[in-house]
Amino acid sequence: MHINRIETLAANLRQRGISAAAVLPSAGLFYLTGMSATLSERPLLFVFTAAGEAMAVCPAFEAERVRRDSGVLELLTYTDEEGGAAGFARLAARLPQIKVVAMEFQAARLLEYKLLESACGVTDLTDLRPILAAQRMRKEPAEINKLQQAAQLADAAMAVVERNIALGVTEIQIAEAVEAYVKARGGRMSFVSIIAGERTALPHASTGSRPLHPGDVVVADLGCVVDGYTSDITRTFLLEGAPAQLERIGAVVFEANRLASEAVGVNVEAGYIDDVARECITQAGYGQFFTHRTGHGLGLEVHEEPYIVGGSKERLQIGHTFTIEPGIYLPGVGGVRIEDDVCVTATGALSLTTYPRAVKVVK
Repeated sequence: MHINRIETLAANLRQRGISAAAVLPSAGLFYLTGMSATLSERPLLFVFTAAGEAMAVCPAFEAERVRRDSGVLELLTYTDEEGGAAGFARLAARLPQIKVVAMEFQAARLLEYKLLESACGVTDLTDLRPILAAQRMRKEPAEINKLQQAAQLADAAMAVVERNIALGVTEIQIAEAVEAYVKARGGRMSFVSIIAGERTALPHASTGSRPLHPGDVVVADLGCVVDGYTSDITRTFLLEGAPAQLERIGAVVFEANRLASEAVGVNVEAGYIDDVARECITQAGYGQFFTHRTGHGLGLEVHEEPYIVGGSKERLQIGHTFTIEPGIYLPGVGGVRIEDDVCVTATGALSLTTYPRAVKVVK
């Protein structure tokens, strides 16, 4: 259990007049307690009060695991015969004044909320995500170290992609080689890798069984997890005979990536980074083909705050970690994306991913 993080959360709850935060199995729970868990039909809910208390409603047979993995000592348990409502009744007896509650709307479930509402008489529900995200965005040194390790593994995995690109090799064979490499080194994938030798004009093309052909463009988008922390990298490769236009747009995307990275700094608005990348691509005549935001935060989730999107007034701070991933996607021709993971430092952006960025022709 991360006492300092829970104390910071309690202070934020008090400041907002919120009685308690109710947290289900999620990245937020891992951040606060170090416990990984999954949802099931049996309710599992952790409660962190504005007074700094921590407790959990959990199945009785899971009590020892919950106590050991989370460090939370006060457990309000229920048996299978009693059902989850009994655990929530015990929570109500323990916290009779819990009326204003925060839950992460994108990581909550109606089951636990209705039990909480019924047992505790909750009168006001607010979204915990902005409160917790403000804490999680500013990475601690130990977190940055894990993000660096995840990025280094992603760099090495990208080398596996390049080594396996050859005529007749299928997209899925390349993806399987990457996954085996990462698994052998104690990591796992952040998400299902995208190895697109076709359909690269689709930003989130799926990996298929099609073999690579002469003139293909290969977009490889992959990420690794090390000790719960994620990475996310994209590189683009061309097979001989690819349309010359793809080399041209590759140079534009490379420049957009470089300029956006150089624009990163303390107190710079996230929206400005998006503006810089978009202006570069627009000036080259491809603005309408850059169809997504420039980046997203990285940490315990592969997509989290801060989001590097036009109009965002979020001011970057030391420890904020996110992707910079401009792209151009030409229907009927193909697409190029170059994505790096960067961390804000006192002097600008530290790129955690370092694999060569320029679009490369593979023979």
